[in-house]
Amino acid sequence: MTVTFGNAQSGKATLGSALFYAVNVTVSSSLIGLVVDRAWASFGDGPWDPLLYGESSDLLFPAACLLVLTVARLILPPAPRWKAILVDSSLYLLTLLICYGAGSLVDGEGVGTAFGGAFFIALLSLFTLQLPAAWALIAWATGHLAPTAPRGEQSPASSPAGSLL
Repeated sequence: MTVTFGNAQSGKATLGSALFYAVNVTVSSSLIGLVVDRAWASFGDGPWDPLLYGESSDLLFPAACLLVLTVARLILPPAPRWKAILVDSSLYLLTLLICYGAGSLVDGEGVGTAFGGAFFIALLSLFTLQLPAAWALIAWATGHLAPTAPRGEQSPASSPAGSLL
């Protein structure tokens, strides 16, 4: 099935499609972040030691992100593709911030330190290309979700309020 960007609707998807989407986005972007982080750290005078996925608590984010993205594609109402991209990109970043912030709080750090540390990891994820890769994968993968209903039934423009979109 060919999907065009302007007319594509993303929202409720089949369980298999939503799970494949979440695994594709989460695992691929995490691996890209890990590889780039290790490459930067391999230089003798590198700017940092490897920071991503060095501890077992760092695996909380991929697991939580898989769950959040899968559930989002299963329960969110159909929307234009660009809205699904914005929502899922925001959910990815928010999940990253919450997971690393919560991990710092569990380790006994103060709220301010945990908050700052979560944003540091988010900034590190930009430098290691994990976030840009996730955003690009989300943009690509939303066009490959299998809908639960035919495309005509998912169109928000078919309702009177949807014509305002």
